[in-house]
Amino acid sequence: MKIAVTGATGTLGKAIMLRLSETGYSVIGIGRDQAKITAMQNQNFIMKRCDINNLAELTTALTNCDVIIHCAAYAAPFGSKKRFFQTNVEGTKNVYKAGQQNSISRIVMISSASIFDRMTHDKPHTDATPELKYRPKHYYGASKYDAELFCLSQPKHQWIGLRPRAVFGPGDQTLLPRLKRLIGKNNYRTIGEGKGLIDVTCLSNFVDAVCLAIEAPESSLGKFYNISNGDPRTFNSIMQFYTAKFPGNYRQRKLPYWPIFIIAHLASAVASIIPGKPYEPTLTPYGLRQVTGSLTLDISGAKAALDWQPIKTFEQGMEELE
Repeated sequence: MKIAVTGATGTLGKAIMLRLSETGYSVIGIGRDQAKITAMQNQNFIMKRCDINNLAELTTALTNCDVIIHCAAYAAPFGSKKRFFQTNVEGTKNVYKAGQQNSISRIVMISSASIFDRMTHDKPHTDATPELKYRPKHYYGASKYDAELFCLSQPKHQWIGLRPRAVFGPGDQTLLPRLKRLIGKNNYRTIGEGKGLIDVTCLSNFVDAVCLAIEAPESSLGKFYNISNGDPRTFNSIMQFYTAKFPGNYRQRKLPYWPIFIIAHLASAVASIIPGKPYEPTLTPYGLRQVTGSLTLDISGAKAALDWQPIKTFEQGMEELE
């Protein structure tokens, strides 16, 4: 079986490439960043430079492949609407079109728990894509939501979707940089009490789910499945555990919520009027929600449909981090 991985130069894509190669699959990575592609080629990965927004390039890159794992996405707390939707929605459509032209047997679509951003979080979210009235306002969540709707309109036997929450692991370039911003000389900062419950996902647990999705029975296709460790932690406890890895005694420093809320909205408003949105504010309303609000997932669907279990614990995953 020959498998193509889009977004192969990212943390998730590279981890998937490594696992599949070790398992014995023939794997091709697709990415845009030539420097990262070259670095992966030097590690003996087979790579192709391709923009998923170029349908002709993508169709050629996927020649003779059997399965696509679609990881490529623009994920950021701030950015231009055009870039979010061009990459996350139109890019996904191109993956399906290119897959159909190459008679791909299965697409494993990687979504995001950010599609739940506009809902209340008083209980774990089920696998169901929310109703349209709950479509997120933030461009990232909205674009991933629209991509899910597109997938749900496609023939069910062609795809299966995974919806992870806060994946972290070796080489992480998403969660770790944001945690590090909150660490001072002898303290770590939380906004408010830091009691929001956050579901996180060890990278290896996520990759386990991807591998199982490749071979999942047809009865499980045509649906998205939530993926997490199934062990929500407060933001304060996450920061406590992470800072315990370093020398010294780090204490919690609580920052007042409402002044930070106002600053985040003002900073985003100012950054938004600059053409092209060339820089990301240190804190955005989206980022603020991620570290102050609760968001947990019901992962029973993935356990039943994929025969999957999150094996690595939160503590084991944190021990792998720098």
